[in-house]
Amino acid sequence: MDDYYCKAYPNIYSTDYTTEITPSLNCNYFNIEFEYTNMYVLNARKFQTFCDTDVHTFSNVSIDNKIMQESTIIPWLSKINVPQDAFRLVVANILECANDMVRSSRKNKNLRVFSIRVDFVVTRASEDESDEDYDYKNEDEEDEESVFEDEMEVEEEENNGLVPAARSCIEELEMVKVEEVGKCPICFEDFNVCVRMPCLHMFHMNCIRDWLEVGNSCPLCRFKMPTNKIE
Repeated sequence: MDDYYCKAYPNIYSTDYTTEITPSLNCNYFNIEFEYTNMYVLNARKFQTFCDTDVHTFSNVSIDNKIMQESTIIPWLSKINVPQDAFRLVVANILECANDMVRSSRKNKNLRVFSIRVDFVVTRASEDESDEDYDYKNEDEEDEESVFEDEMEVEEEENNGLVPAARSCIEELEMVKVEEVGKCPICFEDFNVCVRMPCLHMFHMNCIRDWLEVGNSCPLCRFKMPTNKIE
C-alpha cells in the first residue's frame, strides 16, 4: 500500500504572483505551488529509491465567500494525478494553512495575495520490491515449517521412546505477553499472549501442552523438560 506525506505552509519566498491579480481589491487570493514527488522503493533493505518530482501551480484562487472549498481543489488534484485516497489529507492541509494565513493577515489589510507551498510525497513499493518482500517472507516461513517438519519426522521415528513431560512442569510454564505479534511454531498461527519454555521458545499454551503430554522435548531445539519417569 502506498504511503502519503503532505505539508502545506506559507511560501514566504514567492512574490511573483502579486502582480498578476487584477480583480476586486476586496477579495483575497491564493497561489499554490505544489511539489509532487513519487518515491519508488526499489529495495527497502538496501535503501535504494528513485524519485520523480514535478512542480505544479494553482493560481488566483479566491477564498472569499467560501469559494475555495473541496469542490475547487479536488478537480485540480485529480488533474495532476494525485491518488484519490489522498484527497482528504491534501485538502485538509491546504485549507488549514489558508485559514491560518488569512487570520494572521488581518493586521495588514493591504495584503490580498497569499502564496502557499505544498510538499506532497507518495512512497510506492515497486512491483519487484513487493515480490521480493513476499518471497523473503515466504522463504522464512518455509524454512520455519521445514525445521518443524524435520523435527516431527525425528519425533515420529523415535515415537516408541517418547516420555511425557511432568504435568507439574507443564502447568508451571511461564505465560508472557509479547509486544510484537509472533507465530506459534506448532500451528503457525499468530499470538501476542503465549507460553515461554525454559529454552525461551514460545508457543500457544494448548499447542505446547498437547506436545509435552506426548514427549518432553521442545519442538524446535529438543530441550528436555523434566519427566516423572524413574530411571
